[in-house]
Amino acid sequence: MTLEYVMNQAGVDTSGSNFDTTVQFDVMVGAFEGNNACDYCTMFEPTASEFQAAGKGYIVASVGEASGFVPYTAFSAKKSYIAENKDTVTDFLRAIVRGYNYIKENDAETVAKALEKSFSGTPLDSIAAAIKNYSGIDAWCHSPVMKEADFVKLQDIMENAGELSGRADFSVAVDNSIANIVAAELL
Repeated sequence: MTLEYVMNQAGVDTSGSNFDTTVQFDVMVGAFEGNNACDYCTMFEPTASEFQAAGKGYIVASVGEASGFVPYTAFSAKKSYIAENKDTVTDFLRAIVRGYNYIKENDAETVAKALEKSFSGTPLDSIAAAIKNYSGIDAWCHSPVMKEADFVKLQDIMENAGELSGRADFSVAVDNSIANIVAAELL
């Protein structure tokens, strides 16, 4: 959806294009490799860097860089869980922010070594390349607080793809109360 949005924002008429959104993300690369009718595929890192390193294709552009910040990853919980487990939720968000800060404060190789166990089977240099690519486009958020403009852009992307039947109200859908506390402490 974000690729289509970026193309439309750049003035490209995608009405004759086929954006297949039926493929599960974890099998997208295999589906792309197995279908000669496909010309482009979106991939996350380190998959994109590994695909290119294997000589199977090229990283042509960064959809993330072209789109600007999109709150792609969000953490959600029921209101009742947050109310009953405020300390756990706060500690979880603190850990996420510490992770973001670690990435910002260290070079790609150091971060790759710290992440290596989470990417078993992925070469260390691929993990480092992924970190460099994401850092190079400033892909990681600087605050756990979701901005209303980013929430609106996310809905713009979904609407552009014809996948949103109605807009959600930011003040109803997003609770930044704990994120504001953690941001004030750790940023």
